[in-house]
Amino acid sequence: MAQPLRLQIVVLAILLTAVVYAAIFYARQLTYDEHLRQLAAETSTMAATVAVYVNRNLEAADAVAVIASQHPSMQRLDPLAATEVLLPLVGGRDRLLGNALMADPSGRPLAWARPPDPAVEGKLDENFLRQVAERRQPLVSRLLGGPGDPAHAIVLGYPITAAGEVVGVLGLSVHLEALEQILGSIPLPEGSVVTLTDADSVVVARSLDAALYVGRSTEAPGRQQNPADVPASVVRTGIDGVERVFGNSLVERGPWLASVGIPTAVAVARTAPIYRRNSILAMVSTVFAFLVMLLVARQWLSAFDHLDETARRISRGDLSPLEQKRMPAAEMDHLQQTVGSMITSLRGAHESIAAQVDDERRMREAVESLQQQVVRQERLAAIGVLVSGVAHELNNPLQAILGFAELLQMQKGMPDQARADLALIQKESARASAIIRNLSRFGRQMSEPSPVRYREVIASVLELRQRKMEELGIGVEVVERSQASVMAMFTELQQVLLNFTINAEQAIVHSGASRREVTFRTGDRDGWAWIEVEDSGPGVTPEHEAKLFQPFHTTKPVGEGTGLGLSVSYDIVRSHGGRIGYRRSPAGGAVFFFELPIVNVSALNS
Repeated sequence: MAQPLRLQIVVLAILLTAVVYAAIFYARQLTYDEHLRQLAAETSTMAATVAVYVNRNLEAADAVAVIASQHPSMQRLDPLAATEVLLPLVGGRDRLLGNALMADPSGRPLAWARPPDPAVEGKLDENFLRQVAERRQPLVSRLLGGPGDPAHAIVLGYPITAAGEVVGVLGLSVHLEALEQILGSIPLPEGSVVTLTDADSVVVARSLDAALYVGRSTEAPGRQQNPADVPASVVRTGIDGVERVFGNSLVERGPWLASVGIPTAVAVARTAPIYRRNSILAMVSTVFAFLVMLLVARQWLSAFDHLDETARRISRGDLSPLEQKRMPAAEMDHLQQTVGSMITSLRGAHESIAAQVDDERRMREAVESLQQQVVRQERLAAIGVLVSGVAHELNNPLQAILGFAELLQMQKGMPDQARADLALIQKESARASAIIRNLSRFGRQMSEPSPVRYREVIASVLELRQRKMEELGIGVEVVERSQASVMAMFTELQQVLLNFTINAEQAIVHSGASRREVTFRTGDRDGWAWIEVEDSGPGVTPEHEAKLFQPFHTTKPVGEGTGLGLSVSYDIVRSHGGRIGYRRSPAGGAVFFFELPIVNVSALNS
C-alpha cells in the first residue's frame, strides 16, 4: 500500500538521523579505545620507571650490605662493635632503611642498629635468617605486618662470610611507609594508584589507601600468578573496586611486580570533549540538513497540495481560473499548465450551459418576487382596512363613555366612592382609546420612512402588552439613553420590538423562573442607535443560537409559535440598513437587540 509522501519524508529523516548518531557513538567508542591504549602505554612506561627505581634502591642496599658484612667486627659477630657499624646504615636521606640487625647462623639476632619495633621487626621470623645462612645467598623476607597494621616492612637478608664460611647474617629492614610516600609523589591523574606486589600477589606497598590494602592479596585464593607472567598492560578492576588500566613491570630483585593503574574514567573524561564536539557538530549538521530537507519537501508538498486542491475544487464544480504557482520541477510545471487548460475548456462549456439556466432562473425569481409583493401588499391593505374600521367603531363609544364620566364627576353631591369609580372609568377609557389609536397606527401602512425615536416605539409596544405582563406577574424596566432618531417605518419597528417582547414573556412563563422581569434599554454609539430587550428566562441553548433567525425555526411548544417572528424581524431590520442579533445576558437570560444608523433630523427639515 502506497504511503503518503509526508510520512516517507519523516521516515527518511529519522533513518538518516539514526545513522548519523550511530556513527557518532561508534566514533566515540573508537576514541575511547584509543585513549585506553594511550593510558596502557603511559602506565607501562610509568611501571617500568617504578621498577627501575625500586631495583636501584635494592641494589644500593645490596652494595651497603656487602661493605658492612666485610667489616671485621661483623665477621667476629661482636654485638657492641656491630652496633656501631649498623647504626650509620639506617636513617638516611631517603629513610628507606628503617633498621638493621646482625644474627648468628641459627637466625638468633645479636645486635640491632635501633631497638626493634614490636609492630614490625618484632614479627621477623628467625627461620628466614637461618635460610639466608643455609642458602649462602641474599633473600627477601615476607611482608612484616598485615592488613590494618600501622606499619609494614620487609627485611633483606645477606650472609656474612669469613674465610669462605658463613659466620652470621646481616638483615636490613626496609620500612615501606617511606616507599609509599615516594610512590605517592609520582604525578598521576586523580584516582591513580602505584602498587608493589610480591610473588604471592600480596600488596607490599601502595600509593593510595595503603593502610587498607597493604598486606591483602590482589587475587582470589589459589589464583596467584607469577609476576613474570603478568602482561605488560591490562584493564581490570582493582581490590578497591575501581576499574583501571594497569601497566606492569617486573622488579627482578624482589621478585616483585610494579603496577601503575590509571582509572578508565580518565579515558572517559578525555573522550568527553571530543564526543561533545562531535555531538554538537552532528546536531548542527542535522538541524541544517533538516532545514534544507524541510525547505525542499515544503516546496514539493506545496506543489502537490496545490494540484490536489485544484483537482478537488474541479470535482466540486468550481471552475475558477487556476492560480499559477512556481513549481519545483519542469514536469510539475507542465502538469500545472495542462490542468489550467482543462479548467479553461470546462469553464467555457459550463458557462454556456449556465447562461441559459441563469436566464430561466432570473425570470422565475422575478415572477415569484412580484407575486410575493402583490400578496404582501394585499394582506397589509386588508389588515389596515380591518384595523382602521374596528378602531373607528370602538373609538366612538369610548369617547362617549369618557365624556359622560367627566360630566358625572362634575356634578355636585356625588359620593366619594362613586367619584373614585368614575375616575377609574375615565382612566381606563383613556387607556383603551390610546391602545385603539396605537392599533390604528399599527394597521396603517406607511409608504415612506420617517424619523423615529426609540422611546415612542417602546411606549406603543407597552400600551399593547403592559397589561398582559402585569397579569403574568412580569415586571418592566425601561432604561432610555438614546437621544437620536433613526429613519424607519414606525409600524415595522413596532412589529420587531413587539416580537422581542412576546418572546421574552413566553420564555419567562415557560421556564417558571422565580425572577420575572423584562428590561428595555436604548443608547447611541458611533453613529448607531441601539435598542435591546433582556428577559430573566433561561436564555437560548447553544445548539439553537445559529438558527434563531431562520424561517420556521422555533423552540416554543406546538401551537404557540410559527417560527416566522424573528425571521420577519431580521428582514425588516436588514431592509433598513441595520444590524440585528442575540447574546446571552450575564444573569443567564436572553438579550435580543437591533441597531439602526442615526439620522440628523434638523438636516432633513432644512
